[in-house]
Amino acid sequence: MSGLYGHFPSPIPLLLCISLLICFTEEFPAHGAKVNCAAIGQSTGRVMVTGGDDRKVNVWSIGKPNVIMTLTGHTSAVEAVRLDTAEERVVTGSRSGTLKVWDLEQHKILRTLTGHKANIRCLDIHPYGDFVVSGSSDTFVKVWDVRRKGCIFTYRGHTDCINCLRVSPDGRWVVSCSDDSTARVSQSKLFICCCQGRV
Repeated sequence: MSGLYGHFPSPIPLLLCISLLICFTEEFPAHGAKVNCAAIGQSTGRVMVTGGDDRKVNVWSIGKPNVIMTLTGHTSAVEAVRLDTAEERVVTGSRSGTLKVWDLEQHKILRTLTGHKANIRCLDIHPYGDFVVSGSSDTFVKVWDVRRKGCIFTYRGHTDCINCLRVSPDGRWVVSCSDDSTARVSQSKLFICCCQGRV
């Protein structure tokens, strides 16, 4: 087969390759109401967590249609979930602005963190371990110390709801994206404190 871009092999092997890429899709009821968020573990790639309007956090083993654990304790819809790298803890954010840190082995809440004045839309776990970063409709990005049970820093600058955020793998940067049409890249205060020996 030849054309504008030169000689190409027969399209049949290409179609076979594409069909092999799309070989497995699984669909199952995940919650009793709207499903708002999901996360997949980085360690094994086999653990999935979902959060929904039913105020529940469900834990799944990928490839199996039945929930292996349901975590309850939120009083409003769960809008953000994140697994730690070891797949031992889950952090969740809710419509009420509350964060919860869960221990999967003990099936219990380790910490409840409050401070946002509106729903938590996104979160990430800082690579330094016991720190969580959250973004909210209140326009703030907050850094939480799970051990000390509180907010240790608030990033200001956005003028509308924060929809997405990520911490860089080295912990140096926090990127946040907002309904105000901006993306902000901020130097992580944890990175600065660690470089100065204060964390």
